[in-house]
Amino acid sequence: MLGLGVIVALLGAGCGSSGQLGAKALRQQSETLRSEAAEGALLAEDAVSGKATRIYTHEHAFELSTSASQIAATLETATTEPALEPALGQLAALAGQISAHLRRLSGAATDEQRALTRELQAAAEASRRIGEGLT
Repeated sequence: MLGLGVIVALLGAGCGSSGQLGAKALRQQSETLRSEAAEGALLAEDAVSGKATRIYTHEHAFELSTSASQIAATLETATTEPALEPALGQLAALAGQISAHLRRLSGAATDEQRALTRELQAAAEASRRIGEGLT
């Protein structure tokens, strides 16, 4: 029984290294993006209301942007089955947008922070819809 588990694990690792993403992996990526965008929107709201310092906003937005950039890079180089290609493309583009919004947030003035709150909330919702389409 242990031998079968090792074989399954090795096969899974081999599939993962090829860059091939299935529906479950794309759904997980959409959930992570949704979370990053929602957290960024909350950070922008806190910055506008004065609940977050400029330094904290800068640092945290940079961390979130870096994470979204890594997801974008993964999605841009990944492959999937033909039926999932539209979702993969949408998620890759959305990840790039979220990363750009978060980079802007790190140094944004109050008016731009308000706009970024809305843009990040919309991105979180878009990511949620894409993920739901994968179920």
